[in-house]
Amino acid sequence: MSDACGANQRDLAPQGAMGSTTRPSERMAGGRCRRVISGGSRRVTLVASRNRVAALGPLLESWTHEGTVRIETGSAQPDLVELAGDSDAVLVIGDRNRAPRTVLPGAVLQSACGRIVPAGWLPDTGPEALRRFATCAAAVHARARGSRRTLAVLSQRQSRFGALADKVVRLVEEERSDVMACRWTAYDVHRDDLAIRLSRGPALGVYLGHGRPIGWVGYAGLRARHIGQQVDPAWLPAGAVLSLTCKTASRRNTGLSFAESMPLNGVAAATLGAVGPTLHTDNARWAVRIVRILPRVETVGELIAEVAAADPAAGTFRLVGDPTAPLRDDPNFCTD
Repeated sequence: MSDACGANQRDLAPQGAMGSTTRPSERMAGGRCRRVISGGSRRVTLVASRNRVAALGPLLESWTHEGTVRIETGSAQPDLVELAGDSDAVLVIGDRNRAPRTVLPGAVLQSACGRIVPAGWLPDTGPEALRRFATCAAAVHARARGSRRTLAVLSQRQSRFGALADKVVRLVEEERSDVMACRWTAYDVHRDDLAIRLSRGPALGVYLGHGRPIGWVGYAGLRARHIGQQVDPAWLPAGAVLSLTCKTASRRNTGLSFAESMPLNGVAAATLGAVGPTLHTDNARWAVRIVRILPRVETVGELIAEVAAADPAAGTFRLVGDPTAPLRDDPNFCTD
C-alpha cells in the first residue's frame, strides 16, 4: 500500500465518466487511502483493495454519472459508523474467506446521528467475477427511469408459502402503482422455466419458502449452477433478488453462499439473504412491507433501508452486491 496514495488517476477513476472531477488521494489512519470522484449529489462509498478497482470500472462509471464516489483502499477495516455518516450507500468488497455475517452488522448501517444507510457486501473471488458483476450492475443502471417495474413472486410448493405469494400478488394489485406482479411460484413453473424467466431481467424477484446456504428448497432445489451467465451468456440481470428465507447468506458447509453467488454470476445486481434461521412471521412481514414501499423508491438500497428500519429481524439479513441498483425491468423483459 506504500504507493496507493500516489497511484495514477487512471488506476482509480472509471474511464469515460464525463462531468466528474477526481480529488487528490488522502492517506488515512491504518494504512487506508481515500480517493473521491465528484459527480452528482448521491454519495456512494466503495471499500476495496486497490488492485480490484479497475475490474469495477463499469459500475464506478455508472455511479459517477449519478453522484459522488468515494473509494477507500487498504488493509485496515474501515469505521462503519463513519462511513454511514457521510454516505448514502456503501459497498464493501473484501477477502472471500470472510463470511457475510462477519463483515457487516446487517443490510444497513446506522450513523452516529441515526441515519440509516444501505450497505452491501461482495467477496473478492477474483477480477473476472468482479468484472462480470460490475458489467451486469452497470447494465441495470442503464435502464431508464419510467420503464416497467415487475415484482416476480417466487415461492416453494407448500401451502403457507403459496398463500403468502397469493397475498403479495393481491396487495400489489390493490396498490394500483407502476409495479406489476408476476406469480412464478413452484405451483406455476418448474426450475428450468424459472431460470428462463429470471434471465429476462425483471426489476425484482422475491422468494418465499425454505432456504439453505447453497440455495432454495423450492423448485426441486435451485442452486447457483442452475442460473446466471455461466448457464446462459445472454442472461439479463434482475435488479435484485430477495430471499425471504433462512440461511441463503450463510457460509455453513459451503465456500460461497447462494446469496453471494448470484451477483458474481450475473443473476442480479444485488441480492438479500439471511445469515441464519428466520421466522416465517418475520419473512411475511418483510414481504408485505416490500409491497407497500416499492412503489415509492427507486433502488434496492432505498427499499431495504425503509423495510429494515426499526425491524427486529433486520440484523439477520445481509445485502450482497450493489446497494444502489435500480429496480427497473430490462427493456426486453417479457412475462410470457
